[in-house]
Amino acid sequence: MAGAGTPIGWVREVVLDSPDPERLARFWAGLLGGEPVRWYDGWWTLEPPPHGQRLSFQQSADPGSGGVHVDVLVDDLEAAHERVLAAGGRYETERWSPRPAQDGTAVPWRVYRDPDGHAFCLVVR
Repeated sequence: MAGAGTPIGWVREVVLDSPDPERLARFWAGLLGGEPVRWYDGWWTLEPPPHGQRLSFQQSADPGSGGVHVDVLVDDLEAAHERVLAAGGRYETERWSPRPAQDGTAVPWRVYRDPDGHAFCLVVR
């Protein structure tokens, strides 16, 4: 069975698309706790994660999309990429975070679709 065995990672956060991510972050902070923190332009996260699960908010080019996706934290982006494809996922694109790693290097992430077309990302931090 595809996908059986050792997991590729764990759900780091659930991300909600919004035309105004700061406003939405403040709304959810009022309900769940945590402090809205701007990570970079267009991206807000509740810190610390309420009850261990991160909730983040990203500015969306399509304000009516109401999109939700899951970020999966992985140790090895290449190995996880191969596992996703072998399990029937579809690769969409690679992007780089506007917030560099501590050593100043660019931090990549990759966007995928599951077999039913739901978006998710593989992230390394």
